[in-house]
Amino acid sequence: MRSLLFVFLWVVGFTGTHLHAQWRVAGQSESVALAGGATHVRREVSGPAEVELKLVFFDATKSDLRIIDQPQRSSAGSLGDAMRSDNFIAGCNAGYFSPDFAPLGLVISNGTRVGSFQKSSLLGGVVLVRKGRPMLLWRDEFTEQKGITELVQAGPRLVNGGRPVAGLESTKRRARTFILTDCAGKWAIGICDRASLRELSDILATPALFPEMEVERALNFDGGSSTGLWFRRADGTESYSREFATVRNFLAVLPRK
Repeated sequence: MRSLLFVFLWVVGFTGTHLHAQWRVAGQSESVALAGGATHVRREVSGPAEVELKLVFFDATKSDLRIIDQPQRSSAGSLGDAMRSDNFIAGCNAGYFSPDFAPLGLVISNGTRVGSFQKSSLLGGVVLVRKGRPMLLWRDEFTEQKGITELVQAGPRLVNGGRPVAGLESTKRRARTFILTDCAGKWAIGICDRASLRELSDILATPALFPEMEVERALNFDGGSSTGLWFRRADGTESYSREFATVRNFLAVLPRK
């Protein structure tokens, strides 16, 4: 019995190491300083696929999160328009929405609720701000509480406990948007140009690819034509990887007051 247990642990350990060894940094830009101590880096990752990541790292002690909701498609603007409307550091597209532009899952923007909390396996997590503190919770951990000012429900989960999430789709490579945290105050939002959910999960759970933080949890946002990332450099100039679709809501990073 002890021999079987040893073999099982060895196989699990080897498999995890092997998955991490599949992905390596093939190239990257120099880190770019943003406001509030945030930084941007573009990282090229090589493995079973060639993937470009664009990432914005920030610290919750210096930054706040805000959900920007656009109730009407007819008056909805782009991510860039939304980010230029205030003193935002960075932002990306966030939750899913239906063909009639209704949000899929619960959304709270500046205390205003739309949609409803869903228990679908697709919507496996929530990013929320409660009493000024950002959190990334899994669906089964979430409970209704007073003090939640911002929230978006999305999914699927990509990384849990620093490890890839099992059972993710492995063949459809497309643009992706995601959010990461070490659950101790360090965060990142990012996009990738082309990866399956399985590949993105493995990439985000590879420690050597993210020296800036220990990725404890990661959640997938809406992707494909909705994928967009905007940030403002410390010198005031901006960079914008524009989405192609009209998007219902965005997640924005702004300096903490």
